[in-house]
Amino acid sequence: MKGNTVLKVFLILFISVFVIHQLYSSLYKPITTASAEYFESSDGLELTGYVIRKEIPVTYTQSGSLHYAVSDGERVSKDGVIAYVYDSPSASVINSKIETVKNQIADIEEIQGYKAADIDQINNKVTSALNEMQRSCAGGNFSGSKEKINAFLSSLNRRSSATGDQTDFSENLNNLKSELSSLQASLPAPKASITAAESGYFVSALDGYENVLTVDTVSEIDDEFLKKLKPQTQTENGIGKIVSDYEWYIAAPVDINDSLKFKEGDALTVNTNLKSGQQLPVTVKSINISDNSKKAVIIFSCEQMNSALAVLRTGSMKVISKTYAGLRVPKKALRVVKGKTGVYVLSGINVKFVEVNVIYNTGDYIICEQVKSNSNVLRIYDEVIVKGKNLYDGKVVT
Repeated sequence: MKGNTVLKVFLILFISVFVIHQLYSSLYKPITTASAEYFESSDGLELTGYVIRKEIPVTYTQSGSLHYAVSDGERVSKDGVIAYVYDSPSASVINSKIETVKNQIADIEEIQGYKAADIDQINNKVTSALNEMQRSCAGGNFSGSKEKINAFLSSLNRRSSATGDQTDFSENLNNLKSELSSLQASLPAPKASITAAESGYFVSALDGYENVLTVDTVSEIDDEFLKKLKPQTQTENGIGKIVSDYEWYIAAPVDINDSLKFKEGDALTVNTNLKSGQQLPVTVKSINISDNSKKAVIIFSCEQMNSALAVLRTGSMKVISKTYAGLRVPKKALRVVKGKTGVYVLSGINVKFVEVNVIYNTGDYIICEQVKSNSNVLRIYDEVIVKGKNLYDGKVVT
């Protein structure tokens, strides 16, 4: 009996030690790593910019129901039709249906003429359309999501046609053409049309600054001017505006000391707060300083315009002074070994030390110069050791 008791105690101890060892092995990680990734960062001055453009308000004083012939932010040519005027609101609904059916017909006709056999290229277009749709929805751009969804469905149809899953769209096409003829026959003639006085981007809203922030007065815009800035009361006749695609300006108040970093004629880059991450090439046009202010207003000029910029009035921006690009790793991975700065990298089960040149410090992370060499250097996707004890070059980790 005594022998059996000793055996039981031994077995219990053995099992307990084994379980504890397994738990310790699964929970305790002697080495923690992070992947070296390509990263870009920049130094610069954060500011709030006010956008100044040549803007021509579009008005219509007569009665009637409007149907816009162009989308918000769409470019229009001089004398191009912006909107049609109808007696009945139902005409706008019919027009919208006509545009939808026309797009469906054009899509099918493109599919029928599509004879490319490169399935990889087709699949890439499907993936690209899917990603665009996801980004649009995730970014909150729901107004453009319908267009992205249609583009994705169209790419799927192209793939079906190319792979033989569906090759005959003739019945659907005939039905759509018949529907189009019926809609066009039911559409009354417009009683008037509204055209663009100049070429540019059409914006369907007025914010009251069209005649307050003007390109003719940029030399007068100082800090006192911006402090008193107020929009004008809008009239009921305004239906939008034409934003010129020629030179426009950004007025940004900065501290007097910060203004000393700039001079007229400087060519710089400005990052906007647009969801697309718009970067703008700008030139310092002037530096306006009022007599009784501790601030200056930097006037930047720009010649790049698009639909997103056409509706931007004010927002946070960053004037870039320097851009850094390289491999980003956690700052705590950085070590000094025998007077050399570098990081330990886990290669298989081996630890190796590689030297790095730190070009930027973001706080918790550092950016290291990306060196293209066959020698012992840090490479993208290397597993950099962030946490570990008794590390040395050549150590074997099991």
